[in-house]
Amino acid sequence: MTARAFGEIAFGFLDRKESTSQDKPPRRWSYDANDRRAQVFRRVGDGSKEQGWSLIGAMMQAFDETLQQQRINGYKGKDRLQDGDRRILLALLKRLDFKTGRLDPSYAELAAKAGCHRNTVIKACYRFVKWLGLRWVRRTTEADTAGQKGPQREQISNAFFFDIRSLPNRVKQRWREAVKRHFANKGQRPPQAMTNYAEGISPPDNPIWHPEFRSNIEAEERNGKAGSRALNERLEALGRALDRAANAGTQKVHCPREDY
Repeated sequence: MTARAFGEIAFGFLDRKESTSQDKPPRRWSYDANDRRAQVFRRVGDGSKEQGWSLIGAMMQAFDETLQQQRINGYKGKDRLQDGDRRILLALLKRLDFKTGRLDPSYAELAAKAGCHRNTVIKACYRFVKWLGLRWVRRTTEADTAGQKGPQREQISNAFFFDIRSLPNRVKQRWREAVKRHFANKGQRPPQAMTNYAEGISPPDNPIWHPEFRSNIEAEERNGKAGSRALNERLEALGRALDRAANAGTQKVHCPREDY
């Protein structure tokens, strides 16, 4: 076997390893979709469209007032709300099923509806964590290749919900006032349950809702990609060295290399 053939086999192995990996590999802090800890949805109010849209209206109003307050106070934190976040939030809320509380769009779907990049949606969701009580559970399901050679599980879209109890006090007050106004305009009293959150897992138990967690994950991904590049560079250098060694002393003027 020539050095070039060896190199092709080595690189082919790396290519197969990457190409046959799951497009949606299970991530840390994920639960099976049927796991109790992933059952976070609850009916919004009485499940009617009227009460559901009142929830959406109150949430959007809380967002607008919080954004305006940040501008007035000159808030410069990295987690400050952005103008474009409004489109993302509305795209998310419009996918809320009022009867079941189901809210599980993919980041790509939200990005398409909001007219932005997927990463922009993810960053916005982390801002919503702090200012709007957004939470989510990572979920997995059985892969098509389960029981065979190949991936056994795959990642599916997150289960999103709003935990109003986690809101900053001032934002929580704006939220409650907005809810009261929306129902007062209709001559109604707001229901006790006005979010799609159900008792499943305790918010403090899951670190993925903290910006620090995302920062750590991003750093790990950057390091991993850098490590892969370094490995490929070392393998390429090894292949060149093996080629040179294999062809040393074989080149002649009247007998050129066949692989030229």
